[in-house]
Amino acid sequence: MRKTKILSKVSIDKEHSIKLQFPFLQNIKENIDHGNMGRVATSVFDHWITCESEYPLLDNIDAAEQENRNKKFLSHWAAIFEATEVFTVRYRGQWPQKEKLVIKQYTDKACYLTQCKQKMLSTPFQFLILPEFDSLYVASWDDTHVLYFNDRLRAEPVLRLAEKSGLHVLEYD
Repeated sequence: MRKTKILSKVSIDKEHSIKLQFPFLQNIKENIDHGNMGRVATSVFDHWITCESEYPLLDNIDAAEQENRNKKFLSHWAAIFEATEVFTVRYRGQWPQKEKLVIKQYTDKACYLTQCKQKMLSTPFQFLILPEFDSLYVASWDDTHVLYFNDRLRAEPVLRLAEKSGLHVLEYD
């Protein structure tokens, strides 16, 4: 039985155009700096969790509530896959001398969604490149993911899909 291929290599031209479109790609991936990109968050919460009394919303939640949150995000990830081409990054070579950032395209929705699932014992690692929407989308552990964009108007479809999935859009600035 042949294993389903999750990611495919992109052409050199496509990889080059993505890296030109997102010059801060590696910095965002490594959580260093987002450069001049705008950002918003998609969250299960309708506001930023800022005070200590709300911290229990992030921790020690029951399984049913976590499953509900996970379904919203999974619905959103699926809607994104259906709306556009979805890319991600991988590192190749031996760290640190030959470490190279490589762009890959998701080719199979079911496998892609498996990689998007929240797992109770690990932090999500999903990092999406959405060239059509001029955006990078980064999963986070706290049920609030970050959408970085060069042009807010082009990123709006991602935010509308989030709201259709039951998520809220939280502004940073």
